Amino acid sequence: MKDSNYVNDGMDIKKYMLCLLGRLPLVLGAVAGGAVLGALVYMVVRTVPESEREYSAYAKVYLDFAADETGEVYQAYNGYTWNDLMAADPIMELTLGNLSADYTREETAAAIKAEILSDIRLLTITATTNRAERTDAILGAAVQALETYGGQAKEFLEIHAIQKTEAKLVVADSRMAQAVFVGAFLGLFLSLLGFSLFYVMDDRILVAGDARKVTNLSFVGYASGGERLTQDYENNLAYLREKPGDIQICELNRDKSFSEEELREMRKAGGVVLSLPFGKAHGAFVSYAIELLKTQDCALCGVAIRDADERFLQRYYGKSTVMLEAVGEK
Repeated sequence: MKDSNYVNDGMDIKKYMLCLLGRLPLVLGAVAGGAVLGALVYMVVRTVPESEREYSAYAKVYLDFAADETGEVYQAYNGYTWNDLMAADPIMELTLGNLSADYTREETAAAIKAEILSDIRLLTITATTNRAERTDAILGAAVQALETYGGQAKEFLEIHAIQKTEAKLVVADSRMAQAVFVGAFLGLFLSLLGFSLFYVMDDRILVAGDARKVTNLSFVGYASGGERLTQDYENNLAYLREKPGDIQICELNRDKSFSEEELREMRKAGGVVLSLPFGKAHGAFVSYAIELLKTQDCALCGVAIRDADERFLQRYYGKSTVMLEAVGEK
């Protein structure tokens, strides 16, 4: 009957963290790779084909309003009004008259945007197209049309441009830092998720608790992995030999089956200690080997772990911990 306390322990967090520490270079590599991948994906997505790039320019136009019949200055013009006026006659006709024949009304109207940002006397005209030279041409034509319109409409004394820029490529706000962060986070998350899944599925025998999950045989100790660990193992073996007598050490190797001679020797022995290679024996295979030896009437009295990583065990148990499992503990 296996010790239920070990079976129901769940995940060994300390062992998990030590195993993760050993995979830390891979995790850091995944984080770095995710960051680089995030940057590359962002650059690819953000790169706009030449035919789809936009160029924009703007002009500030001062509106010198005339007084109406009551002596008040005209104030009926706002941003919405100007957007409609720029796309309608007579301003659109004046604008097209300042352009060559290959500019259509639809293209010109779509390119122009008019805004009153604060002062109703200050109009901002923005032109945006896929080519810098057409942007400059449309903006210049629109400004000229407004100046002409200012001399014709009764609502104005004058309209004149006070500032005009040249077309520049419209560049979206950079999100490179966010892309790198997201890529690094995904790299970390996926690497930890992958390691956790591997850890859950991995039933290799590393410490005494792993052995107890597959058998209720007493844990004799660590056959190697440091002078102190070996001494504890030798002490336990000496104690076992006082009880059943001759003890046979059976070194489990998944690449090698037990020979008939080995099985015969183990049947004759007063007790058999199954020696498991550190980190190379899987729980399922250990269970299979134990059942096989029981069928052969071998008197199994304990399990041990050989070729252990002393540094790993010192971190797991603590350097000051006495490495001794009580033989026969239930």
